Amino acid sequence: MAKTNPTLRYPAEYFTNPENSIGYLARITFRSFSRLLERGTLSHGVSSGQWRFLRQLWREDGITQRELSERVGMREPTTVVALKGLEKAGFITRRKTDADRRKTFIYLTPHAKKLEILLAPINAEVHQIATRGMSDEEVAQLQALMRRVIANLADETAKLTILSDASA
Repeated sequence: MAKTNPTLRYPAEYFTNPENSIGYLARITFRSFSRLLERGTLSHGVSSGQWRFLRQLWREDGITQRELSERVGMREPTTVVALKGLEKAGFITRRKTDADRRKTFIYLTPHAKKLEILLAPINAEVHQIATRGMSDEEVAQLQALMRRVIANLADETAKLTILSDASA
């Protein structure tokens, strides 16, 4: 017989219904958001996967491949594949510096820089649709709660990394 953890908010059985899982709801939200966003961005030749990388580079161009991978929240091998596609599409260039040949820096092309002003309204429209019927305060609260969930999970993930590093 399974032990019950008295510190759990709900019994484990509660989460057998996906509708009660924050992870499930976040995944469905992400997929729906990406699908709707891509409907608009594809008209400019940008997939939702490419959008994630471009959006970070619009905030800070010329960062390393590793920094970009961390900011997008993807593993480096996945980022390498994505960057090849972005480069082939004419959105980025990759450069090494003489100072450190191990690091690859990612730069937007002039074409990709111009896309920001075209794609930003599409993103704003999807946000408007996603938050339909919510007050500004509710949207701010939703963002704050999601950031808290992300921070909580990041704290636990960091502990796992420390543990795995210690056992190596």
